[in-house]
Amino acid sequence: MPELADVLDDVDLVDLAGESSYFRGVAYAEEGRAALKEVDAQRVVAVVQGTEPYRVVLTASGKQHLEWSCTCPVGDSGAFCKHAVAVALTVTGAAAESTERTVGDDVDIATYVMSLDPTRLAAIVLDQAARDWRLAERLTAEARAALGLDVDEAVWRKRVDAAFRRWGRFVDYRTAPDWAAGVFELLDALDELLATGHADVVITLAERCHRKAEAAIAYVDDSDGYITDIFHRVADLHLAACTASRPAPVPLARRLAKLELTAELDTFHRAASRYADVLGADGLAAYRKVVEPKWDALVPGGDRWSHDEFRIRQAMIGLALASGDPDELIRVKEHDLRSPYDHVEIVEFLRVAGRRDDALTWARAGLTQFAGRPHQLGTLRDVTAELLREEGDPQAAVDVYADAFAHDRTIDAYRKLLQAAEGAGVAEERRAAAHELVASDPRASEVQVAMLLHDGDVEAAWLAATVHGCSPSLWLALARARETEHPLDVIPVYVTEIEREIDTKKKAGYQRAVKTLAHVERLADAGHAPDRFTSVLANVRTRHRQKRSLMELLDRRGWPT
Repeated sequence: MPELADVLDDVDLVDLAGESSYFRGVAYAEEGRAALKEVDAQRVVAVVQGTEPYRVVLTASGKQHLEWSCTCPVGDSGAFCKHAVAVALTVTGAAAESTERTVGDDVDIATYVMSLDPTRLAAIVLDQAARDWRLAERLTAEARAALGLDVDEAVWRKRVDAAFRRWGRFVDYRTAPDWAAGVFELLDALDELLATGHADVVITLAERCHRKAEAAIAYVDDSDGYITDIFHRVADLHLAACTASRPAPVPLARRLAKLELTAELDTFHRAASRYADVLGADGLAAYRKVVEPKWDALVPGGDRWSHDEFRIRQAMIGLALASGDPDELIRVKEHDLRSPYDHVEIVEFLRVAGRRDDALTWARAGLTQFAGRPHQLGTLRDVTAELLREEGDPQAAVDVYADAFAHDRTIDAYRKLLQAAEGAGVAEERRAAAHELVASDPRASEVQVAMLLHDGDVEAAWLAATVHGCSPSLWLALARARETEHPLDVIPVYVTEIEREIDTKKKAGYQRAVKTLAHVERLADAGHAPDRFTSVLANVRTRHRQKRSLMELLDRRGWPT
């Protein structure tokens, strides 16, 4: 086996990671973010501090061949991420050190740090600050706060702009995780800036982040929802800064109203409600002066799906929630009850106000109005059933779920029905009725299999699946439930899963396929029929012999060719 350091010297990390990940990894390595936890000649385990701690493993598995894994989203997809780059560079930089060492968890770092001479401790902190801009800025911010000085807001504005900058003309799916990580790192730094007592500056910077996130919609592939995570972070940061700073309520209210009414993102969604404590009576009144004229100007029966109308409506709902008056919320919502969730909000608000009868009336009205959308009624059903149980009528609560199952025969609806029926002492009666219902419906064979499996009747579920068929995920659940008693019977299920993973044509899929093959080997051994595994393996090698990466993974297992 070659040594890891030699393999890393021969590997082109730029080609492996791509330029953007490579240069971010260089920065991480220089900032000392990669902590080597276990190191020997062929393998290193490390923890890299990114937006959260990520575990990286690098292994030398052959001449000029490197294997890697990282728990970050990019690494999880099989790519060589910036965290892996940072570890690789740290390893090569530490090649002169012992090739077999372990940094254990048996050292009490806190006790050691507390024992350090102040001069030595200061030297360590300053050395780290020279390589870590966030630490340097935190120390600078605390020092300025101690002296009664403000932070350099212009510098921070440039940092915000740099974090949200375009990487080329468009941030594609491949580079979006690294782009988002840079933004999250900035937001972490703003959290630290807030903690040092500079809330006023953080308010301004958070609003700048909001505007930058809005602009990023046009140039970032957000298939994985990073921008959603970003605006939630910005929203929490801004509210925390306002709570700490308590800015003048009227100007804040006017600014929040403008931000909410003109936003694409939900950073300031229903801001009046979220900021009610900060705004107070004067701020809420100022907010209302901005929003109500726009609400009054809406044309009855106009474009209910327009962006402007939606924003105005949500702002008014926020004001109603902030007022604590359910009737105000009803007045805003009742002309356009477009979803079951509108009823849920009214019901919950009425409950808080102690108007339980009105809450139940609204709940039942919502179930009737949206009966044609059973998949959207889950929360409203739960609220209705809870109200009925509180009123001392658990049987009526069961009826709510029985009606749902009758119209929407799913395993989730069945679970809800049984849970309610058990609380009312009628579980067996309702179980039998539900099974009778699906048995008479040829379209519900999949649900019947799932119900039998849920009830613990594995053999009946297996028989039903064999006769009627079921989805791959349900077949796998059945196989797991049945494999201890019938290991050979379930092998075909796992063979189908192996082929499905191989068909992804991705390294991660190949790895999962090989893991499942190993499981088939154990099942064949348990069933005293090792030839079953030999046959499956031979078939995989024959069908997919052109897939070199897959063949390498099989060979590493030592399985026969």
